[in-house]
Amino acid sequence: MTRITATIICRQAWWLKYYLAGVLIVSHITGREPDMCRVFRWIERGIEVEVH
Repeated sequence: MTRITATIICRQAWWLKYYLAGVLIVSHITGREPDMCRVFRWIERGIEVEVH
């Protein structure tokens, strides 16, 4: 039986943690829930996944 090895590499953009912190702060200040569709869209843009 052959063995298959896969390596998954996840990288986040430098600005992603600052964006999420900003969303959290504004949510606490205003008392409103963020638009999760927009937040997930930015998270998808900020995370890069590679499979080798």
